[in-house]
Amino acid sequence: MDAQQAATSNGPEGLEFSVHGHPNADTLLLWHPDARTDPEGVARLASRIAGRSNLRVVLPRWSDGRDLLRSVRFARESSVHPPDALSVVGYGEAGIAALSLALNQRRLGIGLTRVTCVDGGADLADPISGQPLNDPTPTPVPTEVDVVEAADPAWASATVEAWSTAGWTASLIPADQFTWRLDTT
Repeated sequence: MDAQQAATSNGPEGLEFSVHGHPNADTLLLWHPDARTDPEGVARLASRIAGRSNLRVVLPRWSDGRDLLRSVRFARESSVHPPDALSVVGYGEAGIAALSLALNQRRLGIGLTRVTCVDGGADLADPISGQPLNDPTPTPVPTEVDVVEAADPAWASATVEAWSTAGWTASLIPADQFTWRLDTT
């Protein structure tokens, strides 16, 4: 299967997924809220990411925090790479969930390579816990954290500073350098 092809299947408890890219590539779990309302548009984005980045992109059609956790299990179990070599990119509230997942990965018994929060903000809660994002704590895990500067650049900058101060490798990505957006044309 090449990057432009996608396989759609049902994963844990009937959660629908599309998988884009080569099955032997590193796995990226893409949490995009528009997967609920514009699944074809988000699938095109996933295919574009897979093709340009040489990644296997797992795209769940999620509706709540339970679906996000089930998608982690599916991405880990369906990967040919070690299950802790997973990266997660989340948009909006799912970006907050990706950050929370990084904070709680030891408690959940998983490992992550990288998490990226796109379009996050102080007013968004983690859909997995229903709570605001906790302050980062020092951790012995090597997970890298990216926050894309978007609608709330002050929040993005403060968030990266907090993660860096807590000992995480954290980067602020300027909005104009982040190209993983839905095509609106």
